[in-house]
Amino acid sequence: MAEAPVPVAEVEDLDVEFRLRRGPLGGTVPLRAVRGIDLAIGERETLGLVGESGSGKSTTGRALLRLIEPTGGRIRLDGQDITALRGEALRGVRRKMQMVFQDPYSSLDPAMVVAESIAEPLDTHLALTRAQRTARLAELMEQVGLSRRHLNRYPYEFSGGQRQRIAIARAVAVHPRLVVCDEAVSALDVSTQNQILNLLEDIQAGSGISYLFIAHDLAVVRHIAHRVAVMYLGEIVETGPTDRLFDRPAHPYTEALLSAVPLPSPRRQRERERIVLTGEVPDAADPPPGCSFHTRCPYVMQRCRVEVPAETPVEGGGTVRCHLRG
Repeated sequence: MAEAPVPVAEVEDLDVEFRLRRGPLGGTVPLRAVRGIDLAIGERETLGLVGESGSGKSTTGRALLRLIEPTGGRIRLDGQDITALRGEALRGVRRKMQMVFQDPYSSLDPAMVVAESIAEPLDTHLALTRAQRTARLAELMEQVGLSRRHLNRYPYEFSGGQRQRIAIARAVAVHPRLVVCDEAVSALDVSTQNQILNLLEDIQAGSGISYLFIAHDLAVVRHIAHRVAVMYLGEIVETGPTDRLFDRPAHPYTEALLSAVPLPSPRRQRERERIVLTGEVPDAADPPPGCSFHTRCPYVMQRCRVEVPAETPVEGGGTVRCHLRG
């Protein structure tokens, strides 16, 4: 029997904790922004990570890339434990993992021409000759649908969609294994969003790259993701293949998120029941006992208030943490 392939990236029991200053005397309290999560991303796979603002999505992406230091758990890249790497050892794996940020207006240095911005990772990680560097820059511009003539222009000369193409070119310049896209299309109009999503898919098809695609727009995630993980208050409450999760959600929180996604059919939109969650998201510095979602769940039971639900397999693929499915 053939062994299962090693995931390109995985986190195991990942914890990220911050210290918050509280009170007039300047005391601090711990805030666990990410609480013991497990994730794995396969070769040529796009894993969508969704949830409300403040759920821990961006913190997870930054911790995976070691831009934020985890306080617990393990991070692996191509099977190598990179959790404790420092200095040159960490620099050596940075080539394999890159990031595309949300705002193309601020992620590019306005004082640099495009060629300088894209060349930064090339100069850091690859020993290219001048001719090789020039050829690679031209190749990258063409790959993202721009012209080599644009290389000597400044970011202010480009539209938002063009700037995000430039940011993508910079992220894939050194042939990474993993790219974290943190709300990479949320600042763009719908037409430009579709163009960028198609570009990311074309790059993946041609290079075999893997993505962690962080977003709050579930329609966008359904377009691009092969699997989806749903995050609430720092925890993963459901995972699954995209079609199964969208068509047959297993967690009440996932149901509520999907009920807010507009449908293309006006008739179906009118007929569909909207699930409106009551109450506020709990304070991450003082999460509720039991199931973290029980304070807003329309199906809450007594055991939800005191007992943490175990991870349960879901028919059709994936897992869920909910006592209704246990």
